[in-house]
Amino acid sequence: MKTLALLTPLYLSRLKPNDKEYAVHDAGCDGLAIRVQPSGTRAWITWHRANGKTRRITLGHYPQMGLEHARNARRNVQTSGESPEFIRPVTLSFATLVERFMADKSKVYKPETLYCMQTYLDSQLLPAFGNRPIGQITSKEVAEWFYRYSKTRPGGANQAIGHFGTIWNWGRRECHLPQELPNPATPIRRNRKVARGRMLSSEQLADLGQVLHNPPPRLRQSAKAVLLILLTGCRRGEILNLKWKDVKRDRIALSEAKTGPRDVWLSEIAKDLLTELKRRSQSPFVFPDPNDPSQPRKSLSCWATLRDLAGLPKDIRIHDLRHTYASHAVLSGESLPITGALVGHKSLKSTARYTHLDPGQVLKAAENVQKQIAEWIF
Repeated sequence: MKTLALLTPLYLSRLKPNDKEYAVHDAGCDGLAIRVQPSGTRAWITWHRANGKTRRITLGHYPQMGLEHARNARRNVQTSGESPEFIRPVTLSFATLVERFMADKSKVYKPETLYCMQTYLDSQLLPAFGNRPIGQITSKEVAEWFYRYSKTRPGGANQAIGHFGTIWNWGRRECHLPQELPNPATPIRRNRKVARGRMLSSEQLADLGQVLHNPPPRLRQSAKAVLLILLTGCRRGEILNLKWKDVKRDRIALSEAKTGPRDVWLSEIAKDLLTELKRRSQSPFVFPDPNDPSQPRKSLSCWATLRDLAGLPKDIRIHDLRHTYASHAVLSGESLPITGALVGHKSLKSTARYTHLDPGQVLKAAENVQKQIAEWIF
């Protein structure tokens, strides 16, 4: 049953968002309604029937479009069958839609998420589509851009087209775009994901351990951060942004982890490491910025130096320490659910992608299995 009311400026100013979107139909103009989203976005909508089909039309947003303007727009739809060109959302440029999206998400997304998304926008999406009217962007155009980008960075192309779809779907959900306007990226098949992670062998871990315990003086704090990543399986950002208030007696209580708040349980070695760091700290952060102790350390650019000192291959990334932690958990007999809980995964699929096997231990396992079978058959 539709809600009908005589819309006035006072009535409109008192409209509040609910858990679900709803519409209030204007008793003063047949066929006009204002749609209120849970986010608080309010948009004028109407309907037009042609060729046996009813199409919903988004006229504009309130309060940018006032009540009388919306009623006039509705009357134009009645006579022309569509909204006037100057208020049709499909003439909105992709750059303008991006600007609105980033302004909305600046209150929701973490700074590192916004930074990562802005990087793809500046380097790929805005140069390709920024000045294009939304209604003119086609699947063919998006596909040509996607496959061209995929030739050099298939993973980056997947990320970029994912951001494109997120922004487009947000635009429809928040009534910046017509609901019936299809996402041109939907038909495009993404590149197959290839696992990049690798695991450090026991010999490589021993070599790295020697360097982390005896680093060059200028790299001592950075080496301890790398060591804590290796001991806990945490993400780099989780360790660099770690505050002392989150360090408990037997665990780290991460309040802003990637998959939500979680506890990271500490071994005695990790506890001793944190105790040593706490003794010398005068900052709210476990690893403060050397130039401004009131802020966290921004990066671990020392990793390349530490890796080279340990004689590790140059393609081993600091994120591979997390792969190593998960893989050794599985090799020590832990199940995938337990390993997933240790590293903060929500799905077993993610955990399985992180686990790798030490060739030496696989060989040892093969010898044991073959020896047992040989005893049965010979």
